[in-house]
Amino acid sequence: MEKKDIDKILERLNSEINKEKKGHEKSESLCRLKEIARVYQGEDKVIPFSDIVQRISINVDELQIMSGWKGLDDLLRGFRLQQLVVVSAATKSGKTSFLMDMTTRFKEYNPLWFAFEESADELVRKFLERDQEPPQAFTPENMTNSSMEWLESKLVESIAKHDTKVVFIDQLDFIVPFTSENHHLSIARTMRDLKGLAKKWNVVIFIICHLSKVKMDAQPTMEDLRGSSSISQEADTVMLLWRETKRENGQVVITDNVNVSVQANRRFGKTGNVKMIYDNGRFLEQEWMNDEEQAKNDFKTF
Repeated sequence: MEKKDIDKILERLNSEINKEKKGHEKSESLCRLKEIARVYQGEDKVIPFSDIVQRISINVDELQIMSGWKGLDDLLRGFRLQQLVVVSAATKSGKTSFLMDMTTRFKEYNPLWFAFEESADELVRKFLERDQEPPQAFTPENMTNSSMEWLESKLVESIAKHDTKVVFIDQLDFIVPFTSENHHLSIARTMRDLKGLAKKWNVVIFIICHLSKVKMDAQPTMEDLRGSSSISQEADTVMLLWRETKRENGQVVITDNVNVSVQANRRFGKTGNVKMIYDNGRFLEQEWMNDEEQAKNDFKTF
């Protein structure tokens, strides 16, 4: 047998020995890995569904934050901690007023307001001008930032000082400017971050979002949310307000009839509409009057 043939045999044998050695080492590594995993007790450990059933049974009396609007509470069964709620409507349809009314209803949860679009001074002044008591809520003295880090720092401060459980943000475009690069991706990341804050700090966060240009005479849908489909995808609840419009003397007139449409309800899946009347800064849950009834009511008021 020639030397070159012997060298080939030796090379092949060495290769087989190395393969076997590597296979043995890999097998030992996998065994060690499985042993470490078997005793792992981190917060993301794998658990059976039965543990979740037990946890839910223990937390059966979890906090339900009821709005006091019966129709809305029947649909949602109250808002829950760790939820992200989107509220939207066409411009000048009462988004901020709706959440300010909700703030009054949630006073026991020490709401925190991030008033970017209208300052807190402007919001409070509206109540004083109507001779109404402003909501019992909290806000940064100066809105010096809009980064997620700053929002979280103010949230933690409000939780520590006031035991805040409800947060209102007015509105998304101040956190993600419309001119930002990769706007859709930025919105998706911001919505996930806000959802993460709600879970991390055990609060419910309400955020106002704008609509794309929509018809004033039609109820908007989630497809009309401006910026990204991730807004509705990341939210636990989506509520879209619509003010009824009428044509008078060839002009479009916005009435005080408001339809609050729950179009996403991740927890229970139940959606629907709640008819309300906007009355001097308050939203009253009641059926709308037709033109004849409205005329009679106006006559009585006069």
